[in-house]
Amino acid sequence: MKKYSMKSIFYITNLLFGLFILTGCEKYADDYKDYLNDEEIVYPGLARNVRYYAGNQRAVLVWNPSPDRSIERYIIFWNNGEDSVSVAATSYDPEEDLSVSIPNLNEYAYSFQIVAVDREGRKSIGQEINNVRVYGPVYQSTLTNRPYKTANPFVRKNDGSVELNFGKADSLNFSTTIRYTNVNNQIEERELAAESNSISLPNYKTGTAIQYRSSYKPEKDAADAINVEAFEELPVELDRALIAPFRLPSDIRSEYGWELQYLWDNNTGEPGFHTPGTSMPQWFSIDLGVNVPLVSFSLWQRISGLFNYGNLKKFEVWGSNNPNPDGSWESWTKLMTCNSFKPSGQPVGQNSDADRAFAEAGEPFVFPAGTPDVRYLRFKVLDTWGNTNYLHLVELKFFRKLGVTN
Repeated sequence: MKKYSMKSIFYITNLLFGLFILTGCEKYADDYKDYLNDEEIVYPGLARNVRYYAGNQRAVLVWNPSPDRSIERYIIFWNNGEDSVSVAATSYDPEEDLSVSIPNLNEYAYSFQIVAVDREGRKSIGQEINNVRVYGPVYQSTLTNRPYKTANPFVRKNDGSVELNFGKADSLNFSTTIRYTNVNNQIEERELAAESNSISLPNYKTGTAIQYRSSYKPEKDAADAINVEAFEELPVELDRALIAPFRLPSDIRSEYGWELQYLWDNNTGEPGFHTPGTSMPQWFSIDLGVNVPLVSFSLWQRISGLFNYGNLKKFEVWGSNNPNPDGSWESWTKLMTCNSFKPSGQPVGQNSDADRAFAEAGEPFVFPAGTPDVRYLRFKVLDTWGNTNYLHLVELKFFRKLGVTN
């Protein structure tokens, strides 16, 4: 009997084991076909450049379609696959856009899956788009209307039109809707674009309210602009024809031909109102002509004495609806204390270009919230820029709301 060495036995054992493995692989190599019924798995082509645009309680999904012409439709799933919508494959041009708007969504961040389906019902592996923001009432509650220019929100033009002036728009502001009554007693709306600061109303009916409401896009490329919850009323200038001097025994008189009525003559140059040199404080009164809900007023100082001499620095505004004819103060209510502002902050006698521009535009003063409606105003001047014993100013312009019936 032939004997084999240990080395030969090891070699023969490994050879037999290798043949066994090879035979086993050949046996199971095609077993997967039993599960596929001898058919090949086919996945429809994928959509490309999947993206979204945020909306108001909706989302807009956009993608470039697959060139695979076997695709019949796309299915969009969300809420962990519980909700879906089907979109027909209307194009196979990868340069075109397919889109779908998914409405009635809550304010939330969603994840969507886009699956392509071919004519045989076979589905692609799908593509996900996450953190899709949907906006709604919570976001809307944070919005405020675009600010108007306090000094001159409403400007009457010589041609009968009015110009509305607004401050710089927020970066997400889309537009502001202006609603007003035209000369034919019809409600009209116009849009003020974010990049514009003023808008003209050529057919505005004098004496009627002007309302405004701004809209914002929550994201720069959002699908929807969302409105502020409500319209607000824009202040309009009080009719100057109604205003008249109201002289009381204790009021300061005029001097140098600068009369009280020049303060509402629509002229911001000289002359205005000038008083004699006596002592401080000095006060004067005016009749607005109507019991009125005041919002603000603008004051123009004497430019030839810019932030100097008798230009008003600190003063109070008082109001009354039934002033005592003896000129006493018991029938008056203090509405506000005003401090004139100098942009540069430089000492008296030194003025910058910003100081001049600010003064020439009219310095605005806003009445506090809750200010009662009044017919008569009394200006009590406590101090002037030049610390003088007299005062001067050249123009006053008052702004009111029209939503209240006199």
